[in-house]
Amino acid sequence: MKLNDIPKRQPYQVPEGYFDRLPMRIMEHTAAPEAVAPAPWHEQLWRPVRLAVAPLLLLLVFVGVYFFNVQQPQAPASIASLSNAEIIHYLDSYTHVDAADFEQYGIADRELAVEFLNVSSKTAEEELEYYQLNNLDY
Repeated sequence: MKLNDIPKRQPYQVPEGYFDRLPMRIMEHTAAPEAVAPAPWHEQLWRPVRLAVAPLLLLLVFVGVYFFNVQQPQAPASIASLSNAEIIHYLDSYTHVDAADFEQYGIADRELAVEFLNVSSKTAEEELEYYQLNNLDY
């Protein structure tokens, strides 16, 4: 197949006088627009103010969110104002303390040690039998 064998036909038609009117149409579209009256002073002032106010409002929102979400530091409570139960609860929850530590500070109550260690008597007996402490020579 050769390109020369393809028939040449023009499917489009140019309207009559199109090229005669074309320069005038181009000139109409490229002509300078008529002078527009200047905007009033308050409209001229509003445009830069609007551009300055938007970031300021955004900054105020961020600062407000920051200050409302920051928790105020609380004054530390005096240890003397805490009860023994609160101190024992704190030590039980956040530190590793055993009964010997309580004896050192003069609060070596047997019930306190049992409560603090959370060990049942059955579990203690089983543990002692496991290590067979009766058979050890000292």
